[in-house]
Amino acid sequence: MPKSRTSLGVLALALALPLVIAPAAGASAVITELPGLPGYPTHRTIAVNDLGQVVGAASGNGAPRAVQWARGNVATDLGKGTPTGLNQIGQVLGLESVTGAGPYVQQPRIWHEGKVFDLTPSGSGWVVASAINNNGVVPMTYSGSPSGYHQEHAAVWRDGKHTSLAVSGSHLSLSAINDAGVIAGSKTPMFTNDVHAFRCTNATTCTRLATVSGSGSYSVEAINEAGVIVGNRGNQALRWEGGGVTVLSTSGQVANGPQALNERGDVVGWTTEFSGVRKATLWPGGGKPVDLGVPGPSEAVAVNERGDVIGWTSADNPDAPRAFLWRAGKVSYLGSLGGAHSLPVALNDRGTIVGESTTADGTLKAVKWTVISTTPLG
Repeated sequence: MPKSRTSLGVLALALALPLVIAPAAGASAVITELPGLPGYPTHRTIAVNDLGQVVGAASGNGAPRAVQWARGNVATDLGKGTPTGLNQIGQVLGLESVTGAGPYVQQPRIWHEGKVFDLTPSGSGWVVASAINNNGVVPMTYSGSPSGYHQEHAAVWRDGKHTSLAVSGSHLSLSAINDAGVIAGSKTPMFTNDVHAFRCTNATTCTRLATVSGSGSYSVEAINEAGVIVGNRGNQALRWEGGGVTVLSTSGQVANGPQALNERGDVVGWTTEFSGVRKATLWPGGGKPVDLGVPGPSEAVAVNERGDVIGWTSADNPDAPRAFLWRAGKVSYLGSLGGAHSLPVALNDRGTIVGESTTADGTLKAVKWTVISTTPLG
């Protein structure tokens, strides 16, 4: 990972002293404030890998900056931009919005081991890249010039060069890729109703995924190594496998992001009760829904490879989410830094959860929870 450009010294490390919370019998969680960049009041996390590397963004003082926390929880300033992905070898994918009011210029880059790699396609304007696999391959969509922002072109960046994908249109999205290089996305034409999701197995072979009745566009959230894809159309949670599609729920959604699905086929998100209240939900192996037993409104946001699920509930305070961990049928509520707001966003397979929390004075901080349990992590 990149070397620190900004040393925070002893003061920053002092801010990271952990607090121990006991969320349930037989389990505890250590919450740690991740020290921020000087001069930036707000910090958020977006991902954590199994090396324990955490990435997020600092904001509130000009353009946002990408931040990485690794050994000793010291913050590394990666430069201008906002991270959108992190892989298991520590490559950080991000975007920098250069100009957003015309001309429209947004540039993707990878930060890794102290180096910055520009992924911007030649002649492009507004580029969107939100997924990276463990081989460093990045799918992206982009406008053909800085004079517009419609995502009309698609390409994949691999080994330092771009290859165009056999798909085009005015509103393209490429949001998931597995380590085999299979890419999944969606298309929402401007002037027709031909909305659909698609799969690209290579640069020249992109095929439509099965459709469902309803209205609105499709969104693809995640793909696993078996090629299972999950996403949504409106309030329909969907699972694609092979040439078929399964409607997981007609009154819910799959969670946003790559950890909506694991390699076992478990899917997380939310469904609604008859009252309309959202409830955090797990579909084990993509099968029948399981209510996680967390009071609503609640949502599950991520699942790891051992089946741990994280999410939030606002049952106690509609203005402040409260973080939870669901493990083997039991719910543990994660602590905060003294404020009412605690929101998890990602977890790894080694018992680390990352997210954000407010302090007693309402300041928003990036945090991680280290889960300690009598249940082996395996």
